[in-house]
Amino acid sequence: MDAASTVQPMTFLGESIGFWIQTAVILLGAGAAVFTIYINGRLSRAAITHNAALARNTMDHNEKLSRQRATIDILMSQRTDQSLIEAKKAVAKIHSSGGEFVSLATSAHAQDEARGHILSIINNYEFIALGIREGALDEDLYKRAVYSQVTRDWSAMKGFIMELRRQNRIDTLFQEFEKLAKGWEKSKLACDG
Repeated sequence: MDAASTVQPMTFLGESIGFWIQTAVILLGAGAAVFTIYINGRLSRAAITHNAALARNTMDHNEKLSRQRATIDILMSQRTDQSLIEAKKAVAKIHSSGGEFVSLATSAHAQDEARGHILSIINNYEFIALGIREGALDEDLYKRAVYSQVTRDWSAMKGFIMELRRQNRIDTLFQEFEKLAKGWEKSKLACDG
């Protein structure tokens, strides 16, 4: 017998060392694959979360631009609406002459042209205030454009509105305009200077 053929291969737990090295390499490869899948899953979730946040920011920005565009459109249409322009001129005359708005709310003045002008302006404010409250219009932009006019008109016309509410027993009459004006009175327009 030859001396080389009698040498027994080294074994561990009944298996050759080569078997254990091969098994270790396979297990390490599988472990690395599982770890890679786990890390990729975490990275994918992070990327999805980031993309979702980015998409939400884009949508918010587009919604804000839409509100601003709608607000600008309303402001521009008010500058060309002849009946509103006429109503504003008539109410300005009442303002400048120290006129009494409350008396125009009584039923005795139901057919007065001045009362119609006041109602036209209040209805316009009510519509815009509702648009702001529902998020269709941009309050900051509208406030910067007409703050003085709205607060002046609210101050002058609130008695008129309260009298209409009393007469008609409708507590919600022109409540959107009231809410907007009172909110602006609490949070005055800041000077940009």
